[in-house]
Amino acid sequence: MPKTMSAEVRKAFASRLSEYTKEAALKRAVIVFHGGEPLLAGVDTIVSFAGELRASVGTEVKLEFAMQTNGLLLSNTTLDELERADVSVSLSLDGPRWANDLHRTSHKGRSSFDRVMAGYRLLQQRPAVFAGVIAVIDPSVAPEELFAFFDELRPPKLDFLLPDAHHLRQPPGRDQLPLQYQEWLIHAFDLWFDRYPHLPVRTFEALLDVAAGLPSATDAFGFGDVNLLSIETDGSYHDLDVLKIVRDGATALSGTVLDAAISAVATSPGIEAHRALLRKDGLSAKCLGCTVVEICGGGSVPHRYDGNSFKNPSVYCDELFALISHVKMRLTDGLSAGMEDLSSRLPPDFDLARFELAETSESAVQFLIEDARSTYLTRFRSALEYALRRDELAAAAKALIERGEGFLTQLASEPGVVAWTRAMLADAVGSMVHDVDGKPLRADGEYLGALASRKVGPRGLAVAEDDAWLRAPFGDQIEFEPQRIAVEAMPLVHDALEIVRRWRPALADELMRACRAVQFVRDPSADPAKIVSFSDDSVPGALFVSVSQGQQLIDPYDLADSLVHEHRHQKLYLLERFGPTVSPTAPRVVSPWRADLRPPSGLLHAVFVFVELKRFWAHVLEAGPQYMRERALNQLKDTDRNLELGFATLRTCSMTPLGNALIETLDAARRQQPGTA
Repeated sequence: MPKTMSAEVRKAFASRLSEYTKEAALKRAVIVFHGGEPLLAGVDTIVSFAGELRASVGTEVKLEFAMQTNGLLLSNTTLDELERADVSVSLSLDGPRWANDLHRTSHKGRSSFDRVMAGYRLLQQRPAVFAGVIAVIDPSVAPEELFAFFDELRPPKLDFLLPDAHHLRQPPGRDQLPLQYQEWLIHAFDLWFDRYPHLPVRTFEALLDVAAGLPSATDAFGFGDVNLLSIETDGSYHDLDVLKIVRDGATALSGTVLDAAISAVATSPGIEAHRALLRKDGLSAKCLGCTVVEICGGGSVPHRYDGNSFKNPSVYCDELFALISHVKMRLTDGLSAGMEDLSSRLPPDFDLARFELAETSESAVQFLIEDARSTYLTRFRSALEYALRRDELAAAAKALIERGEGFLTQLASEPGVVAWTRAMLADAVGSMVHDVDGKPLRADGEYLGALASRKVGPRGLAVAEDDAWLRAPFGDQIEFEPQRIAVEAMPLVHDALEIVRRWRPALADELMRACRAVQFVRDPSADPAKIVSFSDDSVPGALFVSVSQGQQLIDPYDLADSLVHEHRHQKLYLLERFGPTVSPTAPRVVSPWRADLRPPSGLLHAVFVFVELKRFWAHVLEAGPQYMRERALNQLKDTDRNLELGFATLRTCSMTPLGNALIETLDAARRQQPGTA
């Protein structure tokens, strides 16, 4: 292959990518600069290529750029360029000096450790682009030594990789010590689980996710799909690059960016064959009869090769079975030890039926709100105390504290402040929180300074406020409406709230008590005509709603639906602070409102929401405008069907006593409504 891509190949790929994003209606794609060492091409080449790709696909597609490097060519100048181009950087680092030098020396056999660590220190100063560290496991390096080393460094993400191997190329050293990888993995997991859970080890986190029934974030565990194409420097299309370990030409696909569309390659026989290996029918008979196959998924595809096919257990089969069995045992033991946590701390006389209905909920909801505010205030005070010990935050924290206890009490429960507090307290214990893109969120003094200048007094519902910490947890996954749209939509919120108030004043009052902020969002990955909304407990009391549909503002009745919808989520979040509703071992289930499998808690939230929305659309049908009549009929028909299915599914789930009581309360409320069997 050529050492680097020619300008002709880069231009052709940019054109193919633009073509493909339009054909597949993609709103987001990830470009990874890999190698060899990508920086040998020169940072100017990488940055220029990124700019060329962004210009080609246009502003409607979010391109994310990543790069894997050995760190030897990193410098402040290089990182300045990468940061300006928004290219995230992952570093290869296998551990302390002697461990790293086992496999990562220069061509002349000299240690590369000092230069790699110099690169690491530069990356530490660039949290906006530092994505994390990748380390290849060598079982001769004790897990204690490895974790102690990385605990001191605190990378934003840490990924442990098993050495490339397959049945014709066994893992290094295993022939002499057959159990060394198995023992290493189990010991390393226990160390992480018991002493270093604050280190974000992607390998183990992915294993816990799959064990809990969530999708795998790595191709080492669980089933999945092919979502990556490799483009070589000559422009030829290739499959997953690690497949090169099995034989010469194993990754080759037909065509190049000069003569073949990405869509044709994505559906080619080579990719379809790879895709089949990620399904159950692509596994060996031994895998299909295994008790951990749902978690293991057969292991990484390259590790299954035996010289003839991939329809074999992984070469690491014994290690994966032992590790997964051990993890399941640890989880079961932990849950058994903590079963008392499944109880509720609600007072014995707490009436769920009165809580559910806004007209009777005032005292119950106020009790929950006051408990939450007390907790948020205690946490906010702790965060400020920690900020006072940080030179760059002390002045802003002091100015805020000087505003007085009443002012702090008012601030502590605001959704953005709760999110900032969470990040600051994580920092205080040497950990960190991340946005939905996996990027670290660092509590900042600028936000404290802005808070210190706020006016005192009740704020009501803050609509479309420019609060960075209301938006920070959602990274680039959510697009917030520009100020121009926000200003235009302000009266729409008033109209929607007035619709709710005219219908049920008690519900409008409840919403205003429990909710503190409304933000206007647009999902760049959704159909432009779709109305989206969401809530998240990381910003309690915030309602994220659409106000535009295509090129115009939505109808106020649709916005009223969204506000009531998200308020109900927030109301249930308040209740869930007092105890879980679902057993932590309950598997995911089918939800009639979603295409993907959902945890039972998510289905319970949906039922809690739509019991209320059924009331709303029944009101719209009876007393709303004529043009909403057909919409209301369709909403009621869909809601009745989905609630019937939802309740039936929830009754098969492993719920806590609180969860079961809530299900019965909601079903009784549903059956009291008109049109319900």
